[in-house]
Amino acid sequence: MIDLVYIAILKANRLRPTTVRLAVLSVMSDYEEGTHFTIEKIFDDLISSGVRKSVGSIYRTLKEFEDSGIVIRHQFDSIGTVYESNTGPDHDHTVCVVCGKIKEFYKPEFDSLRKEVVSESKGRLIKHTQTLYVMCEDCL
Repeated sequence: MIDLVYIAILKANRLRPTTVRLAVLSVMSDYEEGTHFTIEKIFDDLISSGVRKSVGSIYRTLKEFEDSGIVIRHQFDSIGTVYESNTGPDHDHTVCVVCGKIKEFYKPEFDSLRKEVVSESKGRLIKHTQTLYVMCEDCL
């Protein structure tokens, strides 16, 4: 039954339901909302679940998922590339420069400022990222 949900997600994004795509979606569905993950994490979790796929296959799959809006890719200075499911509300991030912990936050004031800047530029916002690099309370 759960495969039908994954198949529907893929078809809605004009992707064929291949075994690697279904396996990656299955692993991602086990993560808590707001979890940020790497290609290596997906690879390790697939291995743990008895599915053997190459890192290259996972990379290509996540690229397809990114292009179709299923996942969002972030490039954080201190920890590299991470992904997250594109299911939650709009948010920004803090990243600890010591331990790499990622926290999500939402501040309406940032939205207002973004809208003002876009309006002044007479353009249209396509994408935004807001990352604050911090030292978290555990690392202070």
